[in-house]
Amino acid sequence: MRAKSLFLVFLAVLLLAGLNLAHAEDPGDPDTCRVECAGVALPDQQLVIQVTVYNDEDLGGLAVPLVFGYPPLDVVCDSISFVGSRIEHAEYLGASIDSANYSLVFYAVFIDSNWTAGDGVVANLYFTTGPDWDSTECARIETTLYLPTTVLEFTPRSTGLALHPEFEAGCLGSGAAPVPELISPADDVNVCSPDVDFELVWSCAGEDLLYTLEYDQDPGFPAPTVVEDLADTSWIAAFGRGTHYWRVKSVNECGKESPYQEPPFSFYVFAAGDATNDGIVNVADVVRIVNYLYKNGEEPDPVGSGDASCDGIVDLADIVWLITYLYKSGPAPCCP
Repeated sequence: MRAKSLFLVFLAVLLLAGLNLAHAEDPGDPDTCRVECAGVALPDQQLVIQVTVYNDEDLGGLAVPLVFGYPPLDVVCDSISFVGSRIEHAEYLGASIDSANYSLVFYAVFIDSNWTAGDGVVANLYFTTGPDWDSTECARIETTLYLPTTVLEFTPRSTGLALHPEFEAGCLGSGAAPVPELISPADDVNVCSPDVDFELVWSCAGEDLLYTLEYDQDPGFPAPTVVEDLADTSWIAAFGRGTHYWRVKSVNECGKESPYQEPPFSFYVFAAGDATNDGIVNVADVVRIVNYLYKNGEEPDPVGSGDASCDGIVDLADIVWLITYLYKSGPAPCCP
């Protein structure tokens, strides 16, 4: 991926170099150039990617430079077709392809004819993947600077001044988004909570991924809390006493999503010293521990909740700790 990163940095520098060209503001609804995103691409396959344009006023021309990969991606652009498109009747219509540098540009200029406002396909891009193409690859199609000075521009007929429209990137192949591995809290564990904040941690499933986290107190996730577009592989949230379920999916640069884990992970949150699990630390918890230790009574629920002294053992020290806390202003029960 280092080659990809260096290549994209190079293209970004070139693009910035071209931004000093004069251009007009775009009034009304923003004109937009959109590139289609293909599904999973296979080796030795031909792909057709549509480029569409929305413009809310008549245009006299456009230039659309694109970059469709990075070394050593095994793909070439074979041709660009305007047949049946919105710009096929332009007086000047052309394209240039530089597959060695994974770039292309197409343009149209209208002299006597009229390109009216509208929305639709302006070009079909034909690509062929080679035998070394990786079908798990997410290969985006971005706009760029096409040397020496061509940038993405539309020219309204009313002003004759170029404007830079909005751009929606596409992709040659959506690739695969791997399922993240959930790490902490581990599945089906009891977690002691001196307060209410926990860190959910999962593995980095791959490069250039974002994550969506869901958690709920119902395993069916009928009304989950959803956290999207996470770049980090952890999230801190407040969880009250009880059972909580959580799961994570990844999303790659081309918008391909992995499935969630099945079944999701779960963990149970209990309060230190609350041996009866009723939400209150009081004398009933002292009695519960006494009965458990000396009268063959019920164990604390869960057992770890009886460890008020946080030394990893439920014993006489926990009884003393709770009595001191409740009646002698001693320290509160704590978690190991």
